[in-house]
Amino acid sequence: MRVWLGRHFIALAAVVCLAGYVYAYREGIAGTPIRSDAFSYYVYLPSFILHHDLTLQSVADDCCGGEFPTWTGFTRWPRTHRWVDVHPIGEAVLISPFFLVAHLLTRWTNLTPDGYTPYYQHAAGLAGLCYVLFGLWCLRGLLRRHVSAGVTDAALATLLFGTSLFHYATFDSTWSHAFSFALIGLLLDLADRWTPERGAVAIGIISGLIVLVRHTNVIVPVAVVGTLAACSRSRGFRLNADGLRLAITAALVAAIVILPQLFLYESATHRWFVNSYGGDRFTFTSPHVAAVLVSVRRGVFFWAPVLVFGVAGLFMTPASLRRWVPAAVAIIVLDIYLIASWVEWQFGASYGHRGFVDVYPVFAIGLASFYQEIAPRPVTRRAVGALVVALCALSMFQMLQYWHGRLPMIDVTWDQYVSMFGSR
Repeated sequence: MRVWLGRHFIALAAVVCLAGYVYAYREGIAGTPIRSDAFSYYVYLPSFILHHDLTLQSVADDCCGGEFPTWTGFTRWPRTHRWVDVHPIGEAVLISPFFLVAHLLTRWTNLTPDGYTPYYQHAAGLAGLCYVLFGLWCLRGLLRRHVSAGVTDAALATLLFGTSLFHYATFDSTWSHAFSFALIGLLLDLADRWTPERGAVAIGIISGLIVLVRHTNVIVPVAVVGTLAACSRSRGFRLNADGLRLAITAALVAAIVILPQLFLYESATHRWFVNSYGGDRFTFTSPHVAAVLVSVRRGVFFWAPVLVFGVAGLFMTPASLRRWVPAAVAIIVLDIYLIASWVEWQFGASYGHRGFVDVYPVFAIGLASFYQEIAPRPVTRRAVGALVVALCALSMFQMLQYWHGRLPMIDVTWDQYVSMFGSR
């Protein structure tokens, strides 16, 4: 039975996630997939493909009387009066194959081909779900090279059900986090399999896409490629010519991948590099570190306490995974600092802290290492297993309470959190 479940883990995860997606949208509790932030991530597709318009003005004319509402995050650049989207094009690039299928189905069924009728909506929503499953598949390939199959599946199941990952595979699958999760999982898998003879171009492409989806995630490819450039499996940490060639090749390829975004910025603002959010949005001298980590408002370890095992496991990694520990620690620490320094450190409406979903693949390495370490100790393994199951059940319960509006979407208080357990 255990072997059968292991072989079919991704398929089982797909069934459960699809059931969650259908429930969220059939019951009408999630609205439409393309909403809120997802609108500005997605808008490039109808604008570029349907309207053949790089300025985004055609969509504004079509949907909003010529002016995007303030909630979309679009701004008119003062000197050019062109629209600047607060979000980059990466997610739209990843959704584009799903969009084209939706467009064909829309034309075939004679629905309005405007980019927002049902086929388009659910193509975008199911794209996020598929990318989360793809990310899990990549992580499974990575972890199976270093730990047992049972440990691998336990770590991935913990990640899916004990954190907000399930939520961002279903209810909010059109947010950028599902796509970043997949890309970072793929990058880690490619980097772990890299040899001097092959892999540099692929690593560069994925690194560029990671930055295209969310600019601040540049810290991930820098840390991962930097690790490959500075160490080898046989010699430990030591600069080597093969690694330096990888770093140069990956950086050049990533720069080419990023060029379309820079072109859009330049055409809209006459500047190649733009702060699309406008103003100074970081408070680097006064980060909200404690609140981001443990507060009821949005603390990542408050809402997903199983991730504590992921952090602990980074200091228990098997020898074959040990070279990734400095990169993993650097990514987590820098991500905490960047998120805590953001002026809206809660990241708006979300279940758990969505800012960390992108780097969940790094926590997966720690989770698998932790489970591998305790596997030979039956008493410890059973105790930890029971605790993890309870924490996963708690996470799913809290998620359903959020879905049904019994938890506020932002600024949760302790009284509101406690009252959730007495509501139906």
